[in-house]
Amino acid sequence: MRYPDLPLPPVAGGFILSCHLNHSDPLLAVSHFDPQKYHDALAVEWGIPLPARLQQAVNKRRAEYLASRLLARSVMAELGINDFILTNAPDRSPLWPAGIQASLSHSSGVVVVAATRQPCAVGIDVEQLMSETTAQETATLLMNEQEQQLLRTLPVSFSAAATLLFSLKESVYKALWPQLHQPMDFLDAALVSVDFAQKTATLSLTQHVGERFARGTLLQADFMWQENQVITLITHQL
Repeated sequence: MRYPDLPLPPVAGGFILSCHLNHSDPLLAVSHFDPQKYHDALAVEWGIPLPARLQQAVNKRRAEYLASRLLARSVMAELGINDFILTNAPDRSPLWPAGIQASLSHSSGVVVVAATRQPCAVGIDVEQLMSETTAQETATLLMNEQEQQLLRTLPVSFSAAATLLFSLKESVYKALWPQLHQPMDFLDAALVSVDFAQKTATLSLTQHVGERFARGTLLQADFMWQENQVITLITHQL
């Protein structure tokens, strides 16, 4: 997985700082935005109405919503679907166009989107590097003993390894949710291996969570670090 490097047309106003994509499959795009530059007139100008649940939300949440919808619109345009406005189902999951499998995530001024027309489960996540304290305090919630041992063998700090694991499991959840529509525990998937040279990882389901996702199902992931952020991507053929 290569960090997106093809620039998309700039958006005026200073809110969107940069926007790039890769013509890979899944198509991968990333956008950087400045939450401090958000104002409601931008949503009106760009024709992306804010849902009722955000009418009283703080500007940070509104900024995340607008930035993610702008990037989703750009990605769909690359796939031949123009003027797309991403909305949410009652369970808050994103409603993508028919025939499109996609996923999005945002964190601290960054939005990432992955999308494909292939029949596969797709999950993407972006996370900020967690502190060593957070990594230690959440370890028992995020990982089993075998995973802890594996993380401590990796050529990075435990906090970086734990951040990677957390992001990988978030990507698993996002990939499987459209297929299952049921919650998952962090321990329902376990990290089996990590290849830092190739920036790949393998996870195994520890529970039977659906007809296509039996216990022992292997899920392949790609990941990349960009400064203090990690992006993880799960794709699984259906």
